[in-house]
Amino acid sequence: METELLLEKICRIVREAGDLIRSCASVGECRAKEGAANFVTRYDSMVQEFLIGKLSKLVPDAVFVGEEDGYSEGKIERGYTFIIDPIDGTTNFICGFLFSGISVGLSLHGVMEAGVVYNPFREELFAAGRGIGAYLNGKRIEAGNHPLREGVLCMDTAPYTPEIREAVFQELLKLSYLCMDMRSLGSAALSICYVACGRSAAYLSPKLCAWDYAAASLILAEAGGKITRKNGDPLKLETGVPVLAANSRAHEELLKSGILLS
Repeated sequence: METELLLEKICRIVREAGDLIRSCASVGECRAKEGAANFVTRYDSMVQEFLIGKLSKLVPDAVFVGEEDGYSEGKIERGYTFIIDPIDGTTNFICGFLFSGISVGLSLHGVMEAGVVYNPFREELFAAGRGIGAYLNGKRIEAGNHPLREGVLCMDTAPYTPEIREAVFQELLKLSYLCMDMRSLGSAALSICYVACGRSAAYLSPKLCAWDYAAASLILAEAGGKITRKNGDPLKLETGVPVLAANSRAHEELLKSGILLS
């Protein structure tokens, strides 16, 4: 199946999953996962089950790696792998802070081929196919090339790893003097997409899993931005790694600052 048609079908499935999230009357049962302040609701599992059911029919030979219900133990294989996060930003979802995303990426032999990130509350769907560009609700997007001083820096605050939080905040304090302001949005996937469409200059996280960034990484790359490890090394589809996503100019500025190497 050609990339554009495959991407269109994935987008349709993700929008349907978004309807499930919007239809919930209340968050309902919430259970803690490993790590501080790490939560999952029954909607995370429901949406993941829905996505796997639909996507497995779309690409029957694909394997799945996802955040919930044991799929986090899966490996990104040769051939097709769907990498999914049913609700990226579960804490936001629990608190009624309507900034959460459904993230679906498709890799082939470890290379991202398609990526979709959807915020059903804002009805914003970011999508990209390898070699065909990045789009927001069907319109082409670009990361731009503005410097840090003319944009905001989005960041994570290590909520699941409190043992490194003090060091993270010390680093963020230094970075705060390089940009207009800072934001912690609570969704890695959407934060990276905000870089892809030029809403922010950069995004930084001390630790992400593959399902947090896989789909968004292709969207940013196709929009002309860069996503690497925090020190600038290439980022493969790894789990538990520090991530730097930025437009090309801001990326270079952050690496040259030396702050990220401290």
